[in-house]
Amino acid sequence: MIKYLFVTINSIALFFYSLFLDNGTVSIKGNFPTNIKPGTEVTAELIVNKGAMGGFAKLQIEVPEGVSVKESDSKGATFSFATGIGKWIWTGVPSDAEFIVKFILVADATVNGTKSIGAKYSYIENNNKQIVEMQPVEVIFGEGNAVTNASEPTKPAVTIVDSASTQTLTTAKTEPTSTVSAGDEPNSRVTVVRTISRGAIANDWNINLKISKDGIKGFARYSDILPEGFTAKQDKVNGSSFSVADGKIKFVWVNVPVESELEISYVLSGTYKENINLEGEFSYLESNQSKFFKLQGEKLPHYESPAETPVANTQTVAETPVANTQTVAETPVTNTKTVAETPVTETAKSNSNVSYCVQIGAFTNAGVSSSKLAGLYHISENIRSEMAGGFTKFMVGKFGEYKLARNHRETVKGKGVNGAFVAAYNGPSRITVQEALMISNQKWVQ
Repeated sequence: MIKYLFVTINSIALFFYSLFLDNGTVSIKGNFPTNIKPGTEVTAELIVNKGAMGGFAKLQIEVPEGVSVKESDSKGATFSFATGIGKWIWTGVPSDAEFIVKFILVADATVNGTKSIGAKYSYIENNNKQIVEMQPVEVIFGEGNAVTNASEPTKPAVTIVDSASTQTLTTAKTEPTSTVSAGDEPNSRVTVVRTISRGAIANDWNINLKISKDGIKGFARYSDILPEGFTAKQDKVNGSSFSVADGKIKFVWVNVPVESELEISYVLSGTYKENINLEGEFSYLESNQSKFFKLQGEKLPHYESPAETPVANTQTVAETPVANTQTVAETPVTNTKTVAETPVTETAKSNSNVSYCVQIGAFTNAGVSSSKLAGLYHISENIRSEMAGGFTKFMVGKFGEYKLARNHRETVKGKGVNGAFVAAYNGPSRITVQEALMISNQKWVQ
């Protein structure tokens, strides 16, 4: 009896010893074959020790040219692979302190020699982004016996905070005094120039913006805060979706145009008041990290009369090309009326295409069906399915708010679907939840 009591006390002591000694360091290591034969596929894995960290997280692997990554066991993450980079993104990471992501490395017949494979894990701690990197692994592509190549866990990287560094923006008619907040990961050289000129009728202002985006791709958004009592209507959208909602004027690109410079404009209407400032922000995704470029507030000028000719507009703002001014002036009156007669609220609704659902599974087995999943998990609601990346994915629910989808995810998990997670769509296109939250201007809820 005393022996068992001693063992029990020892076990409890070891538990608390490990509890207090564990500093919660997040680490990542990998298991890779040292040798891979060209033209073959092999299974590898990344092991993440996350401790008690939860919420948003991203796991990324970088492979050499001629090697690709296929999904195997993603632990509920959304997987993607493009141009040598594989990504797993979670809106809520697995609850286990340590989890293993399995995947398949595909080597084409031409790859040869010793190549390096790297990986990193990003997560949020106290509203700051943290990154840990795996020590790169050397893999030989060629003849030889495959043996396990396990990387060592690494120490956390330097904290990355979106407000950690500043850059300078140029604004029209002023010295470059506006500041930009950005992270320490690769910063694009972005400049934004806002030009304000008098409108064609009284109490109208033409707001023109030129954004030099320096190779930015994918999602981006420009927004101005709408002054109280004012309305706005689109002029030039440059491939974006225009809307006015939540007190903001928004131009949203799911995929920004390839041109190095974006030009957008809108017409602001309302009764002039003193001390009205236009405050804007250009945001985009760079390496799946949100970047924000804030323009300093600019006072709305007061014009006693509307613009009479295109030349007057050009003289007011010398930097505005005459060709652009003429484009605005030559817009048929009928088009202007059509836009003006469209209520702002309707414009916002028609561009609100973001929706959220709960994914309950993804299978390559053709025998899995909606009816079988419904019977297995006692789900009475409609289960939808879609094919993507060789998988049949099954989803339930459709919500306009992320919070409602998150709550439904917990309900579904209560039925035994432990791997359920929130997925997001912009119209028919699947996007990351982070992109959806930015487009819909919603907040993430853990």
